[in-house]
Amino acid sequence: MNNRAPKYSKVELLIKSPTNIPKLLSIEKLEFLDCGLIITGDYIIVIVDETDEVNTSMKSTGNIYPLSQVSSYRTYAP
Repeated sequence: MNNRAPKYSKVELLIKSPTNIPKLLSIEKLEFLDCGLIITGDYIIVIVDETDEVNTSMKSTGNIYPLSQVSSYRTYAP
């Protein structure tokens, strides 16, 4: 069984953020390279693998965004 997130060469997220003006939202584009993506419950999780070149060890960082803040996402094949 493989417990890993599907990998993509790039993931783009458009995130909605409130502004100082009521009822106006700004959109921020986030890009992640060589990462995994999971949609679960009310969240989208982007997992970025990083290699420590000194110890040659691998670590993963998960970035969690509520779906209510995600305007759209785009994935690119590995």
